[in-house]
Amino acid sequence: MKVVILGAGKRGTLLARHLIQEKRDVVIIESDPKRASEIQSKLDCMVVIGSGTDVEKLREAEVHKASSFVAVTDSDEVNLVACGLVENIETRVNTIAAIRNLTYTGKEGVPTTVLGINYIVNPEAEAAKSIFNIIDRGVFHDVVITFNNSNLVLYNLYVDTKSVFAKQNVANCRNALKTEFVIAAIHRDGEGIVPSGNTVIYPGDTISVVAFDSDKETLLTLIGQKKLKPKRIIIVGGSKIARFLLKSFPIPFHKNITLVEQNSEVAETFATLFPQILVVQSDITDETIFEDERFSSYDLLISVTDNDELNIITASYAKQVRVPRSIALIKNNNNYVRLASHMGINSVISVSEATVDSLLKYMRGSHVSSVHSLFGGAFEIFEFIITSETGIVGKKIKEINMKNRGVIAGITSKTVNIIPTGDYTILPDDILIVCAGREHLEYINKLFS
Repeated sequence: MKVVILGAGKRGTLLARHLIQEKRDVVIIESDPKRASEIQSKLDCMVVIGSGTDVEKLREAEVHKASSFVAVTDSDEVNLVACGLVENIETRVNTIAAIRNLTYTGKEGVPTTVLGINYIVNPEAEAAKSIFNIIDRGVFHDVVITFNNSNLVLYNLYVDTKSVFAKQNVANCRNALKTEFVIAAIHRDGEGIVPSGNTVIYPGDTISVVAFDSDKETLLTLIGQKKLKPKRIIIVGGSKIARFLLKSFPIPFHKNITLVEQNSEVAETFATLFPQILVVQSDITDETIFEDERFSSYDLLISVTDNDELNIITASYAKQVRVPRSIALIKNNNNYVRLASHMGINSVISVSEATVDSLLKYMRGSHVSSVHSLFGGAFEIFEFIITSETGIVGKKIKEINMKNRGVIAGITSKTVNIIPTGDYTILPDDILIVCAGREHLEYINKLFS
């Protein structure tokens, strides 16, 4: 399985790391010689120096042999043209492009096909979707993952010495909580473990637990957090992500949202586009704004400016002045994600990570409806859509030979959510939540295709 990636920026590098872990044959095309040299020294892949709009460079990268071509440069036009050229060279190659300009994707930013490109991903739209999902579920923590077609939820729980999971094997853990769930993966000492019933959980482990949304309160108690549906929200920064996010909320809720934007023209534009929100033209670093606007009476602050440092500082300060929840956007430097999580911020959203998860979904095929990376990319959890042609239809889970390479952690069957047991029989139109180590994804993907 060969994948050609155009652009060795944040998104391209992160995507390449994930695919290399899967033992994919990865080729990166990068026009900047210095950046190309840096990537060549860091990643175990071939790097071609040149432009993605140069047909000879595309042929040098052997794009005609690739299963997918992913264009993620900072130029929409380069991404579009490169995908068009690849489609002309070999029509069977799956072409995916990251496009920001709404002129190409439509006013709503919904991915459409252009120049024969199979899929278009809008990074800002993906980040806004991630933020809205967190707000909609009322769970403000990075340990939570939601799914497109299921109300099951995944929680990453750190196990300390006092945890009910500590020194218990997986089979006994469900009895300890008296609720239904599946432990899908364990992260221990930098390594990922696909658990069996006999696997013992130790203090210091992080476990991925899939459970019913209705059991949220029980599991959130374990991480010292309560569910909160915000009634009043502050959005800092009149960015594209803010625009996508505001479109996600029902219009009647707009009256409960305040936008803070320093630039007068941008503030005026938002006031025109979203007449029911309150727009405050001010610098969020003004020492009096939190007091003057009584921001401590709000439930949630979301900082989505184009400045990572400002987002982190603003979200952290909001917690200090008693705003119950805060979310910070990381757009330019993923190294800040770990830093921000130690500053009291409830959720940190990386544009790059949200975009790469979306790119991976399109690379997995039409039978996959969502993809999420776990533990820095060591694991992947995704939704498989089962059809009548899928090889495992009619089989009980205990009859499926997964060779301890993955876990079926949840099932949605005809809108009913199920925490599965080995006796469950797979049916057409079932949606399976499956977790697997990245090095085993090819085997798992074939098994459920």
